[in-house]
Amino acid sequence: MGGRVLSTKQAAELARLQDIIPKTLLGHPPTFSKELATTYTEPPDGGFMAWAHTVAGHLIIFNAQGLNMSFGLFQAYYRNVMLPDTSPAQIAWIGSFQIFLLFFMSIVVSPLMDKGYFQVCFNGGSALVALAVLTTSFCTQWWQLLLVQGIMTGVGMGLAFASGSIILMTYFSKRIGLATGIAGAGSSTGGIVYPLMAEKLLFRIGYAWTVRAMALVVLLTLIPANIIARERPGHSGRGKITMDWSALRDIPFLLMVTGMFFAYWGIYFGFYYIATFGQSILHLSSTSSINLLIAMNAANLPGRFLPALISDACIGPLNTIIPSTFLAAMQIFFWVGVSSHSALLVVACLYGFSAAGLQSLYSATIYSFSPDPSKVGVRMAMVFAAIGLACLTGAPIGGAPIQRDNGGYLYAQFFAGGSLALGAGFLLAARVCKGGWLPIRV
Repeated sequence: MGGRVLSTKQAAELARLQDIIPKTLLGHPPTFSKELATTYTEPPDGGFMAWAHTVAGHLIIFNAQGLNMSFGLFQAYYRNVMLPDTSPAQIAWIGSFQIFLLFFMSIVVSPLMDKGYFQVCFNGGSALVALAVLTTSFCTQWWQLLLVQGIMTGVGMGLAFASGSIILMTYFSKRIGLATGIAGAGSSTGGIVYPLMAEKLLFRIGYAWTVRAMALVVLLTLIPANIIARERPGHSGRGKITMDWSALRDIPFLLMVTGMFFAYWGIYFGFYYIATFGQSILHLSSTSSINLLIAMNAANLPGRFLPALISDACIGPLNTIIPSTFLAAMQIFFWVGVSSHSALLVVACLYGFSAAGLQSLYSATIYSFSPDPSKVGVRMAMVFAAIGLACLTGAPIGGAPIQRDNGGYLYAQFFAGGSLALGAGFLLAARVCKGGWLPIRV
C-alpha cells in the first residue's frame, strides 16, 4: 500500500507537532534531557516561594540570633541581680554555648539534610527553642541556666538555623546577598523586640513571667516559619554524604575560614558587654543600659540591608565584608576612650551598624567560595564549625580580663578589637589570593 508523500512544509509541521505532543501520547516513555534537568534545578532567584522562604528565614533568625543578640540584657541582669557572686566570664559561657551550638550544629544538620531529614531538623529545632525558652523561666542557678538557656536552647537554634540557612540558599543565586540580608535582619529585629520586652516587663512582672512572655513570642513567630519552609522541588538533598576534601587544598577558602574565626572571636563582645559596661563603669541605670543594647541592635538593622545591596549590585560579598569588619574593629578601639553616656551611645550605634556587614554576609561569602553547588552544605558546615568555636570562647575570654583588672575593660576591649582586625586581615588575604588586587567582583 503506497503512503502519501508529504511536502517539505508539511514534514516540518509534523516534526514540530511531535516535539509539542508529550511522548507518553505517542507510545514512548517520557525522558528528561540534561538541559531540562539543569533548568529544573536552577534557583528561581525570586518568586513567591523564594521570598516566602526569606521571610521564614527572618523569623527563624529573629528567634535564634535575635535572642542571642539580646543576651547582653541577661548578662547584666544575672551579674547584678540573680547571680551577683558569679564572674562576668562565667555568665558569658551561657550565651557563648548558645551561639556556639547555633553554628556548630551545622555539622550534624548538613549530613541529615543530605539524607532527606530537613523537616525533622527544622521542625524539631523550632519546637526545642520554644520549649527551652519556656524552661529558662524556671531556672534560678548558673548550672541550670547553662544547661537550659545555653545548651538546650543552642541545640534547638542550631537545628533550625542551619537547616533554614541551607534551604534558603537553594532558592537564590544572583540575589543571594539581598535574601540573606533580609533573613539576617531577623537578628536585629529580635535584638530590638526582646530587650524592649525586658525593659517594659522585667521590673513589673518579674524575671520568670518576662521570659515566659518571650517564649510565647518565640512560639507565635516560629509557627508561620514552619508552615512555609520546605525543600525546593528539584533540589532534594537526598544522597550519599561526601566530604569535600578539596576544601583542605583551597588556600583562599582556608584563609576565609581563618578570617571568619578571628572576626567572630571578637564580634559578640560588644553585644554582650555594652550594658554591663554602662552600669559598672558609667553607673547608668538598668533602663539606660538596656537602651544601649536596643540602640546597638536598631543600628544593626539598616547595616544588614545596605551592605547586602552593595554586595549584590556592585562588588560582591567578600569585598563588602572586609571593610565592614575593619570598621567594627575601629569602633571597639574608639570604645576605649569613652567616658560619657552620649559617647557610649554613639559608639554602640556605629558598632551595631558596622558589625552588621559581617553578620549578614557570611553565608553569601561562603557560597562564593563553593564552586561546586552540591558541596555548599559541606563547606558551610566547615565554616560554621569554625565560627561556632570562635563564638564559644570569644566572649568568656573577653570577660576574663575584666575580672582580673578589677572591673576594668581595657584589656578586654583590646582583645575584641584585635580579633576583629586580625579577622579582617585574613579575609583581605583570601580576597587577594582569590582575585588579586584587581577591582573585580568577589
